[in-house]
Amino acid sequence: MNELVYDFTNFIKTFWDYFRNVIDIVLVAFIFYLVYRFLANTRAIQLLKGVMIIIVVAILAKFLRFDTLDWLITNIASSVVIAVIILFQPELRRLITQFGQRNWIATDIGKEPFPLDELVNALVSMSEEKVGSLIVIERNTGLRSYAESGVKVNGDISEEFIRTIFFPLTPLHDGAIIVQEGRISAAACYLPLSDSKQLKKQHGARHRAALGIAEETDALVLLTSEETGSISIMVNGKFFSKVRVPDLKNMILFYMNPKTAYEEKYRIPTKKGAE
Repeated sequence: MNELVYDFTNFIKTFWDYFRNVIDIVLVAFIFYLVYRFLANTRAIQLLKGVMIIIVVAILAKFLRFDTLDWLITNIASSVVIAVIILFQPELRRLITQFGQRNWIATDIGKEPFPLDELVNALVSMSEEKVGSLIVIERNTGLRSYAESGVKVNGDISEEFIRTIFFPLTPLHDGAIIVQEGRISAAACYLPLSDSKQLKKQHGARHRAALGIAEETDALVLLTSEETGSISIMVNGKFFSKVRVPDLKNMILFYMNPKTAYEEKYRIPTKKGAE
């Protein structure tokens, strides 16, 4: 009986050791995946590739016993880490901010239906009239700090209200409006500017601000150009320009709630281009 208990205990211990290793590997792989997914849309992706090459070279140096090369890599590793932190501080700050602000336990209880038609009608009207606008819709990453940079509104979403805010020469037209929990929480908000190569020389501060907030957060950003009247969508660091009016509602619906729309059905465009 004692031997049976002893064997069972050893089996449980051995099983847990293997299972723990599997969990450890999966967690590390998941973290690497999240880091790569975030950096894929930033200039730091080249750094990540360089780090991977250095790691491969270090492993080969150990395996082939290249003592001099191994010594060199070992001694410069600490300096490389410090250089990475200094050079890519903005990217690291954005990554940590997204993890800290993310709502890991989302709930839709008590939420009112989002007035999507009012939003779409406002965008189409401003596009036809060539009125510049910038609308940022909060998803998982909190936008409170950006909303506090503007003027508190706390108003319902309606076509007339949005068009009034962005009407030229009005006090709140210059800047972005931020939508939180189905309401316009603030207007005339300041956003970070992007230096992404997706933007061309003809894109002004509005486009750079739109892509900047889409890079730093997971917000859905909607924009109309006062020069061409075209509608653009920016999300997850990606820039979709010249969005067609028939596709506009489906794209917004897809990115706001993937469960209610399907990419295969709506054929979300993947071509990135300039206005």
